[in-house]
Amino acid sequence: MEIIAAGRLETPEEGFGLQQAILEDVGAGRRPPTALLWSSGPFVAATRPEARREGFAAAVKTASALGFPTLVRNSGGGAVAANEGTLSFSITYAVEDLRSGLYERYAELSSLIVGALRRLGIAAETGEVEGAFCPGEYSVRVGDPGGKKVAGLAQRVTRHAARVEALILVERTRELVPVLEAFYGALGLPFRPGSIGDLPVGAAEVSRALVREVERRYGALRSPLEEELAHRARSLVGTWSPAALS
Repeated sequence: MEIIAAGRLETPEEGFGLQQAILEDVGAGRRPPTALLWSSGPFVAATRPEARREGFAAAVKTASALGFPTLVRNSGGGAVAANEGTLSFSITYAVEDLRSGLYERYAELSSLIVGALRRLGIAAETGEVEGAFCPGEYSVRVGDPGGKKVAGLAQRVTRHAARVEALILVERTRELVPVLEAFYGALGLPFRPGSIGDLPVGAAEVSRALVREVERRYGALRSPLEEELAHRARSLVGTWSPAALS
């Protein structure tokens, strides 16, 4: 396995493009299993089913007014909001049978994130959080089900590769509350403002802990962000726009 710590990207579209380019490379056998870590400026990432819900246009308009452009990702889960205090983390594997391994991959990534956070002294665990964004039993939380959600997980599975991804909320989470509240409200979905909150560490510390955990668990090697990969990622800008669905 290799790990690419891409750092702060100019746009979230570039991050989505990197995820897609790596998925294609791993599926074609051009790249080994790959972990990717990046961050960017503000955005909301909705799913394709959400984009078909009544109220989606209003949700996009409201998020934009708050400074959060909406992208539509090609993985499952539910809408997420991110800013400079948020980390996007994924691992992409080659698969032989797209019908198997779904829950095992969720469990593996949630366990990895929990392990990295515990090394920082954070009592994280896997479990659902009441009223949280991107709800799911493989969420990473601090506290009981009425506590705070740290990470939401989703997957993208194709014939030859699978990407399991997480959005990890570390700091500046207060800025995300009105965005998520408005977005979920416009879609007619529940969201509890108290379900998110800052961790007692910074995004840079969590980033380093994730890289170390990947290295420890998989013997992963760090790889630079190649210009060819970055170029392909940038060429996909526009793919994630809600307008591209029409």
